[in-house]
Amino acid sequence: MIKLTRRTLLVGTSALMALGTVPLRALAASRTYHALLVACTEYPALPQRNWLIGPKNDAGLVHEYLLKNVPDPVRFAPENITLLAKDVPGAKGLPTHAAIKAALADLAEKVQRDDFVYLHLSGHGAQQPARVKGDETDGLDEIFLPVDIDKWINRDAGVPNALVDNEIGDALDAIRDKGAFVWAVFDCCHSGTATRAVEVDDELERKVEFADLVGGDKAARAAALKTYEDTVASASRGLDENGARRPAFNLTPTGGEPIAKGKLVAFYAAQTVETTPEMPLPKGTADAPRFGLFTFTILSKLAENPNITYRQLGQAVLQQYSADSRTRPTPLFEGELDARVFGTDKTDAVMQWPVAVKDGEATIGAGLLHRLTPGSKLAILPSALSSLSDAVGYLEVQSAKNLESRVKPVEFDKKPPLKLADIPANAYARVAEIAVDYKLTIARPSATRGLEKETALVNSVLDELATAKETGFNIELVDPGKSAELRFAVMRENAIAGSAKDVTDKPALWFLPASGDVTLKDGSKPPLIMIHPDDRQKLVDATARNLRTIFRATGLSRLAAASDYKPEDVDVQFQVKRRDKDGLEPLQASVVPRVSPGDEVHVLARNSSDQLVDINVLYVGSDYSITHIVAERLAPQATLEEGLLAFTDTSFGMERMIAVLTEAPPESEKEDLSFLAQDGVASMTRGLGAASFSDMLADIGMAPPTRSVMRLADKSGPKGAVMIFPMETVPRA
Repeated sequence: MIKLTRRTLLVGTSALMALGTVPLRALAASRTYHALLVACTEYPALPQRNWLIGPKNDAGLVHEYLLKNVPDPVRFAPENITLLAKDVPGAKGLPTHAAIKAALADLAEKVQRDDFVYLHLSGHGAQQPARVKGDETDGLDEIFLPVDIDKWINRDAGVPNALVDNEIGDALDAIRDKGAFVWAVFDCCHSGTATRAVEVDDELERKVEFADLVGGDKAARAAALKTYEDTVASASRGLDENGARRPAFNLTPTGGEPIAKGKLVAFYAAQTVETTPEMPLPKGTADAPRFGLFTFTILSKLAENPNITYRQLGQAVLQQYSADSRTRPTPLFEGELDARVFGTDKTDAVMQWPVAVKDGEATIGAGLLHRLTPGSKLAILPSALSSLSDAVGYLEVQSAKNLESRVKPVEFDKKPPLKLADIPANAYARVAEIAVDYKLTIARPSATRGLEKETALVNSVLDELATAKETGFNIELVDPGKSAELRFAVMRENAIAGSAKDVTDKPALWFLPASGDVTLKDGSKPPLIMIHPDDRQKLVDATARNLRTIFRATGLSRLAAASDYKPEDVDVQFQVKRRDKDGLEPLQASVVPRVSPGDEVHVLARNSSDQLVDINVLYVGSDYSITHIVAERLAPQATLEEGLLAFTDTSFGMERMIAVLTEAPPESEKEDLSFLAQDGVASMTRGLGAASFSDMLADIGMAPPTRSVMRLADKSGPKGAVMIFPMETVPRA
């Protein structure tokens, strides 16, 4: 939890410095772009329950994206993309240890200075006792598993044919020594410490337990497992010496390096003590194929805005996880994060695509990755440079694949539907509205032995609430284990691994995140309601109250998808002041820091636009509480500098600072979102057509029946944005 502190408002005339720009477009056009895509699905040496499905889909999607959707003048020629996978068109072989090492060596041999290399590894990760003692601070090697791994026999050999973090680092260094820029994405994980309280049918974790990697006889296996467990018991799990999250693969240097060496960016799906899933994506799409959550989210955010920095891309991934109610995993991003993705220029990204008419059908080269779904509206523009006010008609998405949509002309905004033959040659389709679906999908509790009566009671309560009117929330119920943002479980706390000895044995209804995990460490605990079978109405009232609270908190996070402010318009920075340290450290939106009681958060916001901007800062706690901290109006060139809050010891877990920006029309009242403030959900065992961003904010409190829509305009419509800065509160050591 938090307590509020002082605040100040500074209004000034801070002008932006006109810095020289690097001719990135010319560099992007002249360099050669290379890619190595590795997808490991089937592992003959492992039980089939450890085999994966999603990596080959990841590789296929990335391959298609690189060939068709990267922004001009970036170009990945087919001959410069090496794909190692099974049953994927265009693959050049299986992703064995030798094939991966050979492909990396080939890249090091042929790249030139200023070339670009994209590396994508999808598959299983794991940990093993470090082969060289003292080589790793936690005594463990993080490893990526090619398809031809064999069983671990002894510490000297490790897991045969596994790619160890040092091997990957050395291979990338050889490429960077030639002066090439490397972007590496690791969609795998290595270990998980969370307890999963409910099964999730649609999700498969991309990690292998060490026990599944061990071979030999019974005595040899027992000795190997003891070596691993002893190492884990003495390790600083997932954190470095400063308490910060540690990436899985140590790829970036800690000291100086030659200026001529190529730069590196690394994206990791999870920290070393977390798992990352694959699942059917996009959510809610019938018969959706399985993808790695991390891979799909990266590509969808990049498809929406290809001209961003790696830091902004990382921020967008974290914001999407927050919007999907995912508290875990915690992706990590490191390296040259302020460089632009693929080395492109800083340009305004416009969600528009050429309209292709052929054989009586119209299609566009964008789809589900771009947040286009059946029903999405697009304006038909004569050219890419036209304004929305120049629209000659509108299109509606009829069906959508990941990178392509079938569209047809429709009547919209008082314009009649065009005939396909009347769509101008070289016309573009531009997104005309942004829709945000507020519906909260909830997975019912599965049957628990000995608690059948309580589970049936909960399901009857959920049936009643799902059809009730004016509840303040909008929910959809799905069967246990199906894809959902919130999961219910009926269980006793003393049945959870790691629970304290003195906890109750009374049955309770638990409100769990999408992953189904129960986290009891570091003082955190999911919300719950005690179940009294003889008092149904009490359960109805308590469940409705909790759902109303959770609905508001998750709805606020989902609005990040409707943001249309750019960093150069309004810049918002949060800073952390540690209780035992002087000075302020920046709170990067692409990083999830750990904070403790006594630490403070400060904000620095600058309005560099020529419009009035209202800024509201809210804090969403791990208990779904919303604290409204400040509402101020910033004049053009104004600055807000504020000491916002200090952390207390009343709740711990994944929490979020949220800055809401709304453009203020002249002579309007200041936007004040204090009406969104609410108490949290207890975790104790006691006892359609909104016209503006402001209207979408109001919709959160009124629970819209399906979704809220903001119409886009060139200049006339007020802008808005929700910026999410996640953090994890933990007890002070």
